[in-house]
Amino acid sequence: MTILRRLALLASVSTLTLLPAAASAQQPAGPAAGGAPSPQGDEAAAQEIVVTGIRASLASALSAKRLAPNVIDSISAEDAGKFPEVNVAESLQRVPGVQVVRGFGLGQQIAARGLGPDFTNVLLDGRTLPSDTGAWSADGGGRGRSFNFDVLPADMISRIDVNKTMLPGLTEGGIGATVNILTPRPLTIGKSYGALSLGGMAVERAHTVRPNVSGLYSWVSPARTVGVLVSGSYADFRMSGDYARINQWDAAAFHVVRGGAAAPVVTSEQLNGPRQASYGTYDGGTKRYFGSVALQVAPSDRLTLSADGFYTRLDQKIGDSIVNLVFGNTIIDPTVDRDGIVTAGTYPGQAFLNAPAVAAALAGSQVAQPQNLSVIRSRDRLAESYDLGLNAAWRPSDALTITADVSHGRATGDKRFDPYVLIGNYAANNVSYAFKQGNPQIATSDTVFTDPARIRLGYSGNWGQTVDDRLTEAQLGARWRPGGSVIGAISVGADYQDRTKGQDNDSSRSDPYDTLTFPVDPSLLRPMTLGDDFLRGAVKPPSRQFFGYDPHRLIAWLSQPAQLDRRGQYSSSYLPTRAADGTTSCTGNCALIESDPKMPGGPLALVYDPGGSFATRERVAAGYADATLGAGALSGNVGARLVHVDTESRGYGATVTAITLPSGGTNYVFTYSPAGPQAQGARYTAVLPSANLSYEITPELLLRGAVGRALSRADLNDLRYGESWSGQAGRLTLGLGNPALKPQFATNYDLSLEYYLSKVSYVSVAGFRKDLSDLFQSRTTQVTLPLAPERVFVTQTVNLARGRVDGVEVAAQYTLDDRFGWLSGLGASANYTHVDARTRDAAGACGFTGISPDSYNASGFYDNGRLELRASYNWRSRWTMACDWNGPGVDQVHAAYGQVDLALRYDFNPALQLFADVTNLADADNLIYGGVESRFIERGISYRRVNAGARLRF
Repeated sequence: MTILRRLALLASVSTLTLLPAAASAQQPAGPAAGGAPSPQGDEAAAQEIVVTGIRASLASALSAKRLAPNVIDSISAEDAGKFPEVNVAESLQRVPGVQVVRGFGLGQQIAARGLGPDFTNVLLDGRTLPSDTGAWSADGGGRGRSFNFDVLPADMISRIDVNKTMLPGLTEGGIGATVNILTPRPLTIGKSYGALSLGGMAVERAHTVRPNVSGLYSWVSPARTVGVLVSGSYADFRMSGDYARINQWDAAAFHVVRGGAAAPVVTSEQLNGPRQASYGTYDGGTKRYFGSVALQVAPSDRLTLSADGFYTRLDQKIGDSIVNLVFGNTIIDPTVDRDGIVTAGTYPGQAFLNAPAVAAALAGSQVAQPQNLSVIRSRDRLAESYDLGLNAAWRPSDALTITADVSHGRATGDKRFDPYVLIGNYAANNVSYAFKQGNPQIATSDTVFTDPARIRLGYSGNWGQTVDDRLTEAQLGARWRPGGSVIGAISVGADYQDRTKGQDNDSSRSDPYDTLTFPVDPSLLRPMTLGDDFLRGAVKPPSRQFFGYDPHRLIAWLSQPAQLDRRGQYSSSYLPTRAADGTTSCTGNCALIESDPKMPGGPLALVYDPGGSFATRERVAAGYADATLGAGALSGNVGARLVHVDTESRGYGATVTAITLPSGGTNYVFTYSPAGPQAQGARYTAVLPSANLSYEITPELLLRGAVGRALSRADLNDLRYGESWSGQAGRLTLGLGNPALKPQFATNYDLSLEYYLSKVSYVSVAGFRKDLSDLFQSRTTQVTLPLAPERVFVTQTVNLARGRVDGVEVAAQYTLDDRFGWLSGLGASANYTHVDARTRDAAGACGFTGISPDSYNASGFYDNGRLELRASYNWRSRWTMACDWNGPGVDQVHAAYGQVDLALRYDFNPALQLFADVTNLADADNLIYGGVESRFIERGISYRRVNAGARLRF
């Protein structure tokens, strides 16, 4: 961020604090108080608020912030079933220090105070949630312990607390933050109430409107002793986007040709150049089904019993249509910048390579053949989860409260069909490459994209992945208020978790089609076009016309016995013969074409891959003690949490016996010895002390300080036992698990000053520091291994380094009151976060991933009690997405990103409201590069979405 940008931002935040001083004369919201909020949230604090709409939501959240015993920020629903945004993660981006991680343009995960999603602990009503995230992810997948917010509808949420400092009673795991999602309860609402929302969502370029329906009904008995709340929703989100991508960069020896085809001069030069490029568009949608129920019984005013549960199913179907070019390892007249990166050059086609003088000059050299290809991908995801819980809150006396909670949850993720089939041919003509104006410009005159007679089958493979996460949790706590002393309350408790997360991988038996010699049935092809407005014209594809196909139909056709025999790589002796008695036999491997319940048999049928499958069981026992203190204007709490963790990682050990590269192919084939089950365990104990202190300087001005020790446990997937080989010529890779990973620890220091001008308006500044140790780093090294035909890139997560994160947050919120006439309800909110994060004690460590040094959110709104308008802008500076992305020292970096969102609400009467939301109004694009911008990786756009409809209240 430039100095001018920082000064302008700080000036805008400061301006909010200088708005009419008369605001300070408004009635204060009351002195800050100690004491922890109830497990279901302190909704009573919001009952005295008389404002409505946006201001009611802001006031409720501000009340929660002010009354909390620790440093938090909140987002609150104005009413049950009426959360400010449709997407939970998009709502959280307005919280100071929170940055959104998006998948297919939808907010999916969050990073807090400069630390990525794996440093954020997510709870639902104080309970840990299982997650469908797997070990390997793409857009829409996520990783490990990180939680995908897209499985939960916003309508089920009453408030979200982002805990930035720890309390001993909060489940550990969030060095960055602990997010507690609070859901409505019927006895907390206190009356019978219903809400119904009917809407439709559309995305630019997709000419359809998808329905979104949600409803909530809460019934409470006249005596308020029994309550039932049910809610449900159906959402259909459409996604659409474009991207241009350099799939592979190689820092390797290239054959460099100068002098033309008649008199070529060929040298071998070490260059850093692109080897593959893709131009693609994705389209599809996500359907989410959700249902929940909560039952509460209060036989007396001292006992409340609750039972609750929810079920959610997310069915995502996303298809990619891609033009793919493979350049090869020969380049004509390259231009190289000062970083050694090829910024322009021509990659020769077959006509140039076959010229007599060129062929003679390259004789004896291994030349990778350039290819022009297309591919259709199905990036589907099916996620299901449920959670069932029982809760009891008993107050045997005015001074003592005892709570007990037990829950069981399960989440599954299924990506069972992920085919990758390339069609096309060897490139006949040259391909030019140039990096201009921040984008790759690639051109070719090859006709393979438009001539079905030239289409051949290239590489083909198929993968599947299922994730199963099961979690049982029990919590018991007691809170005693002695009264008449400095000690306001003493809390003690114990928690226990038993969690098992496993991942089963399936893959095709072999990847047999790798030579571009096998013709494809033309009836399986369909002409396709990349739109005229592809990427808003920023990048021009080398060909807008190409041939696509249905992956299911193509694999079914390829797996027919006639095609297996015709291909010639498996002879007819491999096909089973059926005897008169109905039995089958064969002299070869009958399994090659055995039937599969999900798809036809053959080498592309999915079969279980034990070597790539694993499970990790984790048992966590914790106990805590916490004392709330208060003396006049000074209050706080001090305590500690003791945690003991046992883990066991189970997997299959297998040895690679051969790594081969088929003649004329580019993808390695691996042969394994039989896999056998293996396991490895680990255990550790940690003490996590914490203290929060607040001092009421005046009734409106509050000073807070906090110190505490926190941990984030290793990703259950990184703890896996096993290894995974993959790769192409020029980049052979090996991924390893690490069951011996220790947790990463942090000592956190926080100091904040909060000035409350009114129930809705405030300004605050906070500073924080996190001293971290045993940090997880995904480290890639290039080594020589037996049987490997080239050096191998080995990636493993290790406890690599120590680190430190320093940061400052400035936030302000202001609304004009009734004294300003028709301007009443006009307001603004803004926050800015600067983070300085660095690692040490680790040679070559790239530092933290997911951290933007600077980020800010700014919103302007108007709320007159009937009309509500809000415009929001969210911006974050560049951040590292992955370390050692293209070898040691070359990191994947995302450029700065900013997004504009709009929201409109209009109340016809207390029972009917119309709404409309626009997400990514300006079609902001994503730019990713490898270390420096000339090493371009990707530019993509997820196009704007509009959601509109009506909300009924009864």
